[in-house]
Amino acid sequence: MRYPVTEMRWLRHSCDNSPRHWALVELIWSCLAGRWSEVEDQRRRPARLWQQEFLNLRLQLDRLNSDFEKTTFLREYTGRLIAIGRPDQGVARRYHFRSFDSLDLSKIYPALKSHELPAECGVTSLFYMKLLSSLGYRAYQYSFGFLEKPYEKLIHSMALVDIEFRGARRLIIQDPYWNLTYHDREGAPIDFFAFLTAIKHRQYEQIATEMSSVGTSVMIADTSLYSGMSDACKAAITDAFTNRDGSRKAEIPIARSYANLMQSSYHHVENAFLEALRQHGLHEPFLYSYTLRVADVAGSRGHGDVQRRIDAILG
Repeated sequence: MRYPVTEMRWLRHSCDNSPRHWALVELIWSCLAGRWSEVEDQRRRPARLWQQEFLNLRLQLDRLNSDFEKTTFLREYTGRLIAIGRPDQGVARRYHFRSFDSLDLSKIYPALKSHELPAECGVTSLFYMKLLSSLGYRAYQYSFGFLEKPYEKLIHSMALVDIEFRGARRLIIQDPYWNLTYHDREGAPIDFFAFLTAIKHRQYEQIATEMSSVGTSVMIADTSLYSGMSDACKAAITDAFTNRDGSRKAEIPIARSYANLMQSSYHHVENAFLEALRQHGLHEPFLYSYTLRVADVAGSRGHGDVQRRIDAILG
């Protein structure tokens, strides 16, 4: 505990050493010390909250057998924890981070748990990657889509996780935002380099999608933040978030699934990707979008090697 020594010296110098004055000094000191203790407790509470949650997660992971089961469990855990939405400027400034290294789980976890900080795919995948890293896994963020207008909103970020599978290392897709992974024809999680190679050669039949659904919440305080959203979709969302008395709902329960996030009748993002592909002369299924890399791979050590292997495949 720290407190300015000069103020205590002033108290001692100003008193007349009588029991009454010393009692006053002790009273003031105990009040100041108590207040400082409360401040320290508030400061340390987020770290303690995360430490307890982390221990609980480790206990649950100990019951699972394989790396694939464990990373899938953590993918779905992340999907339930993080609300869907785009933070306003105030929230974004308060929890500002732009890189894997700058993300502090003990600071970000309480905000995510309380749904104070909704998140899109970038933050969701970074949190998941940092969580994996804290448990000894290597994970990377891969981003694909379109950079040029008017398609610049069609960018998605996901996680690649290095796991042991059947005695060998394999880099697999674990997407906590869309809550899915991909398998090969044998039903095993497909290695990302084999995944890209199959797409590059238009061998889409080599890839199978494994989707799951977990409960989360959607938070959209201001539809104007979503410039790519249709007017019909904005009107539907505004109506859904409005109570009968005219007040606003903070959040709405929703299932986090690929269908809800990508194939909604109001905001069919998958169709938007397909239209963008057509405009670029690419008459391919949505899977082809994964070959349209828009940023360098980020994350754990070794991301440079991952990037070089991807570049070699994509040409």
